[in-house]
Amino acid sequence: MIGASDIVGMLQSLVRVEVDQFDAVDARLRRDAGLQLIELLPLRVVAGAPGCRVQDLADRLGISVGGASKSVDRLEARGWVRREAHPEDRRSSIIGLTVEGERARAEGDRIAADALRERLADVLGSDLAAFDALLRRLDPTRRDSV
Repeated sequence: MIGASDIVGMLQSLVRVEVDQFDAVDARLRRDAGLQLIELLPLRVVAGAPGCRVQDLADRLGISVGGASKSVDRLEARGWVRREAHPEDRRSSIIGLTVEGERARAEGDRIAADALRERLADVLGSDLAAFDALLRRLDPTRRDSV
């Protein structure tokens, strides 16, 4: 059994690792594509969620609806997403990727994957798949894909 101090230390390490990975991937994306990680993540959600609404984006990214709406505004200003009226709910809109948005998402995925391979795969080696499985068990947005 892990003690209280050790489990809090584990949380501290988890946060530090997440911040370190985020910062490294974000720096690579900015350098190689003029894209930020906070732009790539919602692009990935929209790409994977046909009929995506702002609420879906907020739920999948773990951010507020207001934050998700501002994110969509920024992505729309860059020409990467478009809003269309929801066919059944006049108060809502559906968010979709533009051709440019799909290009940015694909390039961002490639760059992020390369950066993460260097940072994670080289360290974890054959344990990378097990690490992913553990993260899926912990991440409420991915549990259904375990």
